[in-house]
Amino acid sequence: MMDQAESLRKLVSQKKGIKKSRVITISGGKGGIGKTCISVNLSLALKKLGYNVTIIDADLGFSNVEIELGVTSKYTLFDVLYNNKMITEVISEGPLGVKYISSGGDFTLIDEGVDLTLFLSNIKILDYYSDFIIIDTGAGLNKVVHQFLQAADEIVLIVTPEPTSIMDAYTLIKHSLVGEKKKINVLINKVKNFEEYRKIYKRFETVVNNYLGVSLNDLGYLEIDEKMTECIIEQTPIVIKYHNGKTAKQLIQIAAKLANQSPPEEPQGLWGIFAKLLKQR
Repeated sequence: MMDQAESLRKLVSQKKGIKKSRVITISGGKGGIGKTCISVNLSLALKKLGYNVTIIDADLGFSNVEIELGVTSKYTLFDVLYNNKMITEVISEGPLGVKYISSGGDFTLIDEGVDLTLFLSNIKILDYYSDFIIIDTGAGLNKVVHQFLQAADEIVLIVTPEPTSIMDAYTLIKHSLVGEKKKINVLINKVKNFEEYRKIYKRFETVVNNYLGVSLNDLGYLEIDEKMTECIIEQTPIVIKYHNGKTAKQLIQIAAKLANQSPPEEPQGLWGIFAKLLKQR
């Protein structure tokens, strides 16, 4: 029987020359800002636009992406590291064919005996088969979130009108992203209208630019929508249940704006991000 390493080499050799995937890390300064809901719906919106998308739930210990997608994962990336599973065994499929993977472990605590070369070869397969890989990080600014932000090429930062959300987002940039050459996209969520969004974004952009010297990219906004809560409870993403509604159309527009941006000049792909993460063990 062909061993795992040989299987991976064969898969990679069949896909030589294909560009690396664009890996986008979605984060926010605090919980309750709609980060996971946006990660899921933005992924589905990209899929509707014709892209192959994989979501990685990096909120270690919590499987909120899995709940919102209505899927169940038997294995995780942790099993690829420690239990000799291939990457193809840990992928679950959600609505519209979007792929989903749970991290399932703390990647800052890697045993010295683990075959990292084999693990990274597994990870490389996702780069070849995904146009976009969306990483949904945990809430707050713990060590794991900090490491994912440091390793990422592109970031979507979710901010709401709450003063605590604005302050926490500022703190996140201050402690993890100052001096880093990364594209930081800001998405304002749960606003009443366009005027409130513009006011919040302009104030946030001015403070971050003046005090931290960091430039931001305006990704847009989402208004408060009671249907979003309904969809979360029913485990049916809003871009599917209310695909003709205002929020779903806004999400499609945001996905298109994100997709049409110029990618980093030298994207790392998922392989590069995990290579960085594992060096910090």
